[in-house]
Amino acid sequence: MTLATRREHSTIWIEKYRPKRISEIIGNKEAIEAFLNWMASWEKGKPSKKAAFLYGPAGVGKTSLVIAYATEKGYDLVEVNASDWRTAEKIKTIVGSACEFATLNGMRKRIILIDEVDGIAGQEDAGGIPAIKDAIEKTKVPIVLVANDPWNQRLATIREMCEMIEFKHVHKQLIISHLRKICTLEGLECSDDVLKAIAERSNGDVRSAINDLQALAMAGPKIDGSTLAALGYRDRVKEIFSALVQVFHAKSIKEAWASTENIDVDIDTFFNWILDNVPQQLTDHEDLAHAMDFLAKADLYLAKIKKMQRWGLLRYAVPIMTGGIAISKRKTPKGFVKFSFPQKIRMLQATKHERELRNAVSSKIASKCHMSSYKANIEMLPFLSFMVKNNGNIAKDLMRFFELSGSELSFLSGKPEEVKEVKATKSKKTSSTK
Repeated sequence: MTLATRREHSTIWIEKYRPKRISEIIGNKEAIEAFLNWMASWEKGKPSKKAAFLYGPAGVGKTSLVIAYATEKGYDLVEVNASDWRTAEKIKTIVGSACEFATLNGMRKRIILIDEVDGIAGQEDAGGIPAIKDAIEKTKVPIVLVANDPWNQRLATIREMCEMIEFKHVHKQLIISHLRKICTLEGLECSDDVLKAIAERSNGDVRSAINDLQALAMAGPKIDGSTLAALGYRDRVKEIFSALVQVFHAKSIKEAWASTENIDVDIDTFFNWILDNVPQQLTDHEDLAHAMDFLAKADLYLAKIKKMQRWGLLRYAVPIMTGGIAISKRKTPKGFVKFSFPQKIRMLQATKHERELRNAVSSKIASKCHMSSYKANIEMLPFLSFMVKNNGNIAKDLMRFFELSGSELSFLSGKPEEVKEVKATKSKKTSSTK
């Protein structure tokens, strides 16, 4: 690979091909229309709600829509990553002043974008949410909140003040078409079967699909099945399986309800996972009938929430759909019905060192790339890991650029033994020179 080619590949494609105009965003046409209507109400001076809350799975265009709108319509964009600015003081400093004052020349309009709002829903960030609420109440400019999961109870007061706009997974065929355009622009030869496999693996996440395509392009301009096999599959359902185990094996409503606290999926998706697994887990007809009755009631609440935007009803829908299953299971079925039960405590103990390395690497990536540690972990780390595993020269460059230690590089490469051997060899050479 030439130096020019290496530099070309070092450009992150998700930024290179980020939509510059609203029309370039693929999928989620209803959500885009809802956002445009909300912004139109601001343009007329009569906003339906002072803030909009864009929510849905990662990589479907939530943040890109706001950036494209601001660029196309001539707005100044004040962008804040909430997971990096969690305290009330910091949020007031950035958001508070921006929402109360005009731009320097007094002519340009302004939008405030607060990304990863669900990142400030923890106990340690108690002042952040009231600060955002206060900013929404006082704002003179549009405020847009973005999150994957807006259903944390601590965000309830914010949800009630916002125009809730849901984004969904992008259809596979749209992702394939988008990847094909990128291939043409990058001079890549890639079969439809490979593009289809990448799209299916992305699970509706355009960003991860583009990252996968760029990772595969590192191997050369021709991408075939053998190249695709090197990428590996993402484990996107592991956390859902863990939550399902908690629901179906819980002994109380409270215990089952807690299963929704740490899953990165929307409530409707998790409802469907429960619904699909109930017949296999509850084999007794009477237990199954009770469980389906609870799910039917929860479904009515979810439908009313969507239709009337009465988000407060989630306090009833979620415990009914989870706790209802727990109290319906009165008879234990014969045999064990397995669905990839993850032993969480044992896994956390076994992977403590690995998670520490992951956090350290993510922090260094975040610092160099000017992004949150969360985004660095989810978006950049898998991509860089693939590069390290497949190109030794780039591995050295990345190690130098991100200031990675030997153990951190071994974590990215997935080959700790080799790194240890390298260290041992270096130590032998040093001792021999002495």
